[in-house]
Parts: sequence; C-alpha cells; structure tokens
Amino acid sequence: GTHQDARVPDLLINRWPEFAMAQKQISIAVMVSRPTWLNAFLSAVESRKILPADVPASVIRSLANHRKDDIKARAQKSIGRFREPNASMDRLIDEKRQVVLEGEPDPVNGRQLTEMVCLVCHQLHGKGANVGPDLTGVGRSTLDALLANVINPNQLIGAGYENTVIETKDERSVSGRLVEETDSYVKLLAAGPREEVISKSDIQTRAITENSVMPEGLEQMGDKDFRDMIWFILNPPEDQRPLTAALRRELVGEAPDSVQRDYESISLWNPDWQVESSEKGNAPTIEPDWEDAKNVLVTHPFWHQRGAALLRKVNIPAQGKTCLRFKVASAPEGQWVLRVFADLKLVQRQSVSRQKGVWNMVEIDLTPFAGKEIPVRLENYAYDMKNDFGYWGAVKLITK
Repeated sequence: GTHQDARVPDLLINRWPEFAMAQKQISIAVMVSRPTWLNAFLSAVESRKILPADVPASVIRSLANHRKDDIKARAQKSIGRFREPNASMDRLIDEKRQVVLEGEPDPVNGRQLTEMVCLVCHQLHGKGANVGPDLTGVGRSTLDALLANVINPNQLIGAGYENTVIETKDERSVSGRLVEETDSYVKLLAAGPREEVISKSDIQTRAITENSVMPEGLEQMGDKDFRDMIWFILNPPEDQRPLTAALRRELVGEAPDSVQRDYESISLWNPDWQVESSEKGNAPTIEPDWEDAKNVLVTHPFWHQRGAALLRKVNIPAQGKTCLRFKVASAPEGQWVLRVFADLKLVQRQSVSRQKGVWNMVEIDLTPFAGKEIPVRLENYAYDMKNDFGYWGAVKLITK
C-alpha cells in the first residue's frame, strides 16, 4: 500500500525546515514506526538534516531500548545516551528547583511553551489533549509535586495511563495510552494528540511497558524556558489567583511565616562541630526548647545520596576508653537514617523514628582509634526525602 511507500521519509525530510515543532514531532513518530523508515530517519539525524534537539524524549527512550543493537548504537552515537532514572533524580529535581526560584518568570513565553510542550498530551482549564491526566486538578499543587511529575514521570504512573506498545504483523511499532478496546480493534492515544486504531488481526505482539506515556527529558530545556513554563503551569491566569508573596510561598512549599535562618546561632550550637544542611522547611535551625530538650539542632538531607552532616576532627587519647554520646530524634511522622563515620569508615548505621519513644540514645566507641587524630562525620541520611528532619541533642565526647 501507499503507506509503505519508501518515499515518505524523503518527502518529510525535504520539507523539514518548513515544519513547526508540533509537525516535526508527529513526522518523527511516523518515521520511527517502520524499520525501513527508521533507517532513513537515523541517516537524516546523522547528516544533521534533523537535529537531535528536535527528537522527542519518548523516541530517544524507545531507540535506547530497541531490540536491534545496531539501531541502539546508531541512535546513541547520533542523538546521545539516554539517561534511565536513578537516585540522581533527586539531585536533578533539587537543581531545577533552584532554577525555577532564581528569576522572574515571563507568563507570555510560559503560555506558549505549555501549549507546545504539555498541552499536546494534557488539558489545562479545558485546553489541550486527553492523553495524560488533566493538569487543572492534578499534579501541580506545589512546586515539588510538579517538578517530580515533570522530571521523573515514571516514579508514579496513574492507572489507565500506562504506555502500551504494539508491534504489527507488517512490522509497524505503535505506542500510546489504551483508550478503547473492542473484540475487533484497539485504540491508542499518543502525543499530538494522535489516535491509532489497530485491528486485532494485525497485532503481532502487545505489551505494557514500565514507563509512563509521558516522556522524560523536559528538564533539558533552557533554564529561562523551563522556569517560565513551570510557573505558568503552577499559576496560570485562568486560576484567577494573583501571585502574591503569600501565594508564592505556598506554591513553593515554604511555611507562611518562613523561618529566617540564623546561621550565627547554628555555628555556635556546638563550635567544635561544622554543620551542613539543606534549607528545607525550618532546617537548619536551633529549637531552644523541643520535646523536653534544650538547644536542639534541626537538619535535613540535601537529596537521597547526600545527607546533612555534623563534622569535626577528634584527638582520641592513647589511654582509657573514649566514646561519643548523643541523642537524636525524628519529626512526629518522619524517619531518617543515622550514619556515623570515624576515620572515613562507617561504624554505625541505624534507623531513627519514634517506634520506641521520641529520643534515640546513641553511643559510639572510638577506643579502636586511640592515639590518633581522626575525622568524625555524623549524618542525617535520607530515608524517603518526605519528612527526613534530623533533631540533634548535645553531642559529647567522653573519655573514662
């Protein structure tokens, strides 16, 4: 049939400079759907007739996971390595949060980007497509919620929004959200929005992937564009809520009476110890009176793999028994992991929660290091980054 016509990619590639971004994305989806067309597409990317920046993240992901190694290798060489989600997501989200908070957003540019990038799949105040959830009432209550959904869409995939991949008997590959199924056909909805109706008699294989229909890679946008888009989604004019200082604090997850961090008091909490903590909630701060204890230090991890920490060098006497004694606690509904390093070795690791009361008493034997000067690091390490505030009572070094 004509849809098999080998000239299709050539026609699309020759007209490439005329296409708007949306037309480019639909054309790429067409070209990667058939093995013969896919080769022409990759050749166009290799010769830079199509720029890697034009290729949607969903296509990059499918090429990175292609069943043929030569396709994977060509895609990686011409477009770049695809980053599978991992623990560095938290670090990336933290970095992007700073980008969003750094400058003043441009709402006109924000609207244009949201319509081009997001509303090809989502609806917002009645405008857009129905491939993904309606953004009007979901996923944008706070900056943290929105960034997690945008940057790490595979962390939580809503029921009904899984990505279905169908290979047809004539070697076509189609993916999208399954929106209709009868005895004779299935209907998939993909970005664009683009509907694909496939007769069941034409299906070779069908699978649900572990990935969301929503692509990753949106964070690779330039800082200004990313900031403008995120602020527009957080607070579009249609919400009819002027962006006052109070609303801005609410959207970015700061308490209404945002804590002024007193770093002088924190450094004087215990001058022997250097304090490292992210600025989250009221951390870092000193609570003069908290849960029957005076002068309590509050910290919070930076991200999953970088904890808050208390650091110092300690001279361990050559004679006698030396130990480090302190108490730690968690927030009422929180949990975190205490890690203690002595001379760069992990000597203690324990969960801190309220299972056995508020305060957890800790004693670390440092006698094995007698006669040495060693670095000691006490870490408020992340459990789930939800409510991982560390509360520290006095830290004492005792030699008997």
